[in-house]
Amino acid sequence: MKIEMMNHTGGVKAFLSGFSTEELSAKIEACKTGECTCECDPAMMQKIESIDLVSVDGGSTITITGDVNAQTLAPMMQECLLGEKQ
Repeated sequence: MKIEMMNHTGGVKAFLSGFSTEELSAKIEACKTGECTCECDPAMMQKIESIDLVSVDGGSTITITGDVNAQTLAPMMQECLLGEKQ
């Protein structure tokens, strides 16, 4: 399982391998509602306008739109999705 992130116009795009789209969708929904088991930053979550998840060959692509950048989101996503603290 790994995450590759990059900034793009209006937000962040990430490619995740080793997850099913269903698993990711459930984890993302838990973070959106504040019911996640990791330490999501509620202030960061409020900066996110939308999260689009698409299944692609070898993994999934997440496009996060809002006032966010890859450097800030990467540690949170590592912890929340992979269970790894940075």
